[in-house]
Amino acid sequence: MTDAQQIATIKSQTLARIAEITAQPKPTYQIDGQLVAWGDYLSQLQRAVDWCNEKLAGESPFEIRSQGYS
Repeated sequence: MTDAQQIATIKSQTLARIAEITAQPKPTYQIDGQLVAWGDYLSQLQRAVDWCNEKLAGESPFEIRSQGYS
C-alpha cells in the first residue's frame, strides 16, 4: 500500500467517524474525573481530514509551464 493510499484510508475512516458523531451528537460531560469533550474531538477529527487533504494534494501530479526568452 502506498503512502497516498494509506492517507486516503485514514481520511475515509475519519470521515466515517465524523458522520457517526454528527448523526447522534453528544454533550460534553465529565465522568470519574475524565472530561469527554465531543466538540473538541470533532475539531480534532476535522483537522485530521484537513491534514489528509494537504498530503493528498501534494501527491497529485502537477504541471509547470514556463517560457524562455532569448
